Amino acid sequence: MDDITGTSIEDMNKGSRESRNGFLKLLAGASAGVALGATASPLIASAATDDPTTIISVALVAEYLAVTFQTNALANAAAIGFRPDEFATIKAVVAEEAIHINYLKAFGAKDLYGAAGSGQLFTFPANTFTSRNGYATTAVILETAFVTAYMAAVRDFAANARADLAQLAYQIGAVEAEHRALSRAIGGFVPYSDLAFETSLVSNVAGAATVLTNLGFLGNTTTNPVALPFTTAAQTQALSYAKILTQQTPGGSRRPY
Repeated sequence: MDDITGTSIEDMNKGSRESRNGFLKLLAGASAGVALGATASPLIASAATDDPTTIISVALVAEYLAVTFQTNALANAAAIGFRPDEFATIKAVVAEEAIHINYLKAFGAKDLYGAAGSGQLFTFPANTFTSRNGYATTAVILETAFVTAYMAAVRDFAANARADLAQLAYQIGAVEAEHRALSRAIGGFVPYSDLAFETSLVSNVAGAATVLTNLGFLGNTTTNPVALPFTTAAQTQALSYAKILTQQTPGGSRRPY
């Protein structure tokens, strides 16, 4: 598999196969603070405080983004080329992200960006929902960013003696890692599971917010022209798929919602 030297998601989408090095180059560059998007820069400033409530609130933004992304992938399943088993799997994935939203809110997460009715948009590359490679490339990049964000969150929660939130973060982060492998499988990025250890790309949650901003996912229609809102209808629809899931609570606890 050839190395990828492109510096944007659009560049990476042009190839038939993407390497691990290519994804990491893109994400590492995005975490460096270059090309900072003005639309979501208040989110980065807020995340820099790294208090427990802010950390899970930034995670909530990521989950809003995930539900928006996967909901629209399902709506464009034919164009992407999902097989029936893949379609069923993405329904499970979006249900998991919706459940994450409910639990983050139950633990006190506040809306920082992208809440339903806010008018703030999530933005994606042009071919994200029109080709299999476009979907899979974007999915792997997003899931890699989500995993590294939750890894940073676990460290911060541990430093704040919040074992309850650390458990929530590592249980969600583990599922996001499964999503990354599934995305690689859909894209045909062999091997589908390619890590002995997950990659730590940022030192704190503010770094993860910077990654999502610099990659253009938070309202940057110049970089990513497909603009979509998170909606309550999408959340409700996603939760309707939850019956196909087994573990629906962190640590086996009762649902607080």
